[in-house]
Amino acid sequence: MGLRWNAWSEEDDIGDPPLVGYDVFVMKDGDWVVDQRVDQLTTSAFVINLAPDTEYMFRVAAVREGTGRTGPVSPSNNIITRCKKPSASPTGSQVSAINPKELEVTWEHLPSESAECRSGVTHYTIYYASTGSTSSNSFLVFRDTSSSTISELDTYLDYTIQLTASNKDAEGDRSSETMSKTLEEVAPAPINVAIPQSTTSSFTVSWSTPLPSNINGNIQKYIIRYQQTDPVLVDGDYKSEEVLNGAFEGEHTVVDLTAKSNYSVQVQTVNGAGSSNWSEPVNAKTIQSGGPSGASIGPIVGGAMATLFIIILVIILLLVIFRRIKHRRLKAEPAASPPNNTRETSSKHENPVFDDSNQDHNTYEDLNTDTNTYQDLNTDTPNYQNLTDPHTYQDLKKPNTDVTYLEPITSDPGDTYEEI
Repeated sequence: MGLRWNAWSEEDDIGDPPLVGYDVFVMKDGDWVVDQRVDQLTTSAFVINLAPDTEYMFRVAAVREGTGRTGPVSPSNNIITRCKKPSASPTGSQVSAINPKELEVTWEHLPSESAECRSGVTHYTIYYASTGSTSSNSFLVFRDTSSSTISELDTYLDYTIQLTASNKDAEGDRSSETMSKTLEEVAPAPINVAIPQSTTSSFTVSWSTPLPSNINGNIQKYIIRYQQTDPVLVDGDYKSEEVLNGAFEGEHTVVDLTAKSNYSVQVQTVNGAGSSNWSEPVNAKTIQSGGPSGASIGPIVGGAMATLFIIILVIILLLVIFRRIKHRRLKAEPAASPPNNTRETSSKHENPVFDDSNQDHNTYEDLNTDTNTYQDLNTDTPNYQNLTDPHTYQDLKKPNTDVTYLEPITSDPGDTYEEI
């Protein structure tokens, strides 16, 4: 117990100085006893080893040295010590689900002796949290109550529940955990319904369920319904197929269909609470001939286009590299010396490089000699043309300065010379 008082004053209080301290008195078993002495500078004290939930009387007196050293005592102050925390937790707790959003909790009242307080239990506290959660919620209920309803919970989810009992001064320990699960309700309609593939006689439908997954309840199966819309059938009612799958995602292939036909497709979830609404309809179309459907052709075409684009880029890159290498080689080679266009002419027939001194005076016969005369457009003004041949042959390629001419067959100036 903590006590506090005003300091003794020489001007205002009875007695003479010097002050040496204060004595603290406690009434125990009908008698006043000194519990402790504190020095003159201290005006507070803690009294220990008192019984809980017990009424005590306290008073304080100033003390000086010498005769009559203990002065008059202060007026007594009655105080009841605090209660201990309850020695037990509520027992017999039970939890039951009453609807998808509520749990009902019941328990047994705590015995009065376990409350550790003359006033008994003042209230109970209910703690609850979803499984796996790191925090919990709580609320109080009055002591005359042994049941309560936890509201605003999530659908089809596990919860842990604990209780405590409190007296006017302290809260007891929590009870052991009790687990329960809220009820399931009709699941929402499937989402992300799509037709990833189709053939001449089938289509595949895929779907998923909304999040969080617990709102779907305990899924038992899915129902696929489809109806041919083009061409329209006389008995064009919906046909359905069941998929016994409790997963939160699914895929199913409908077979034995008509080629090149359109179908309206929907999916439904079935759990312990019933059947969901139908999903938004999607269109499925069987193809005319074998091969992948448009949904699968798209990626193939896209892949081919991407590959072609990469090949074109590689070719352009190689051409750029080739041109750069060629340009570097041309810059590295020394410039070729210009050709010598100076011609040496002879006095005979103005034939370049004709030297009469080098003539062979012997006569040779060439069995393959062509008697026709051809005009060389690159020769000088004399015209060597065989008038008997109406055709004119021209050497369109201009000979360079390094062309070698054969020496004349005979030394006769009137003979015809052949240029090779």
